[in-house]
Amino acid sequence: QQQQFVADASHELRTPLAVVSSNAELLLRHPDHTIEEESQRVTNIVREARRMTKLVADLLTLARSDANQTEINLGPVSVKDLLTNMASQFAPLAEMQGLTLELQAEEDAELMADRERLDQLLHILLDNALKYTPPPGRITLGAAKQGNSVLITVEDTGVGIPAVDLPRVFDRFYRGDKARTRKHGGTGLGLAIAKWIVERHGGRIRV
Repeated sequence: QQQQFVADASHELRTPLAVVSSNAELLLRHPDHTIEEESQRVTNIVREARRMTKLVADLLTLARSDANQTEINLGPVSVKDLLTNMASQFAPLAEMQGLTLELQAEEDAELMADRERLDQLLHILLDNALKYTPPPGRITLGAAKQGNSVLITVEDTGVGIPAVDLPRVFDRFYRGDKARTRKHGGTGLGLAIAKWIVERHGGRIRV
């Protein structure tokens, strides 16, 4: 598994590095050009550098989780407050894409959890919903008590996931439609991190 992880990571880093390198070399061929004339190449370099930065951050998160070096700092978290804050962050983004974001969390519940990690979890899930829901669409963020547990849901009216891909969506680097995911800048690590966060809190995640 470690060998596969390194191989996959190397493969994912190879493409953005090639883009950065080739665009930088093309810039050097025209030292007399202004930044405005070369704005597309500069944009390509910045975009791929950002993609590599996110990929490396995700890889570090998973590597530290494997080594049990990532601490979970538990404290009381209001689920309704958590979801309200997330909805306020993502509602403008949804509106810009012609989508509607609804919040369905009538009653409150308190969890002993790591607030920062739960924020990260919901960022991953809502970001995926935004990427793969064409307008006019709807994203629903909800929460409901279930005994001593809380069920948090992210639903959307997006393109969906083929049944054949469902068993593997939480695997590292797995992407059902690689061309579509690369277009949206995905690395195939988000749901693996989401799964780790949920399981470290003693929960279960499913699709």
